[in-house]
Amino acid sequence: MKKYLLLLLLILLSSCSIKESVDDNIIVDDNIIQVSPEIPFELKVGQTAEIEGHQFTFKEVSSDSRCPANALCIWEGEATIVLVSLDNNNQEGIVNISTKNDEVVPLFPQTYIEEKCVWDFCNFVSPPYELGYFISLNSLSPERDVDVEIQQSDYIATFTIYLGM
Repeated sequence: MKKYLLLLLLILLSSCSIKESVDDNIIVDDNIIQVSPEIPFELKVGQTAEIEGHQFTFKEVSSDSRCPANALCIWEGEATIVLVSLDNNNQEGIVNISTKNDEVVPLFPQTYIEEKCVWDFCNFVSPPYELGYFISLNSLSPERDVDVEIQQSDYIATFTIYLGM
């Protein structure tokens, strides 16, 4: 009997540890999600995420001309989303990301580091670059439908953040 109880206890404990390892994003409060580099995460419009003390908010979908799921289109269309980011100095940056391109853009574009250079030709070789984080838009849901208008509150975007230089 003791063996069965011990086995049951071990199963219960192992299921708890599995849940913790699957859930990589931690909800700090109702509207802020703690995220990690290179781990995809979802945000709804109006929701804020934080990475190592830096916050950004999924402000809106500024345009959505994606081909509806129940239509035949010549062009796939695209949607553009707007993120608002705050750096360490509370400077606000605006980031626009399109579903059309598989681009990775600076998450905090307001933070630039000028390369220190003693020769005049350095500016031609190395332009200024951003330090910190880059973000990509993996997907945007829901899909468009010919007969249904998507409300801003219905949009959910999946992102991945990458470490910069």
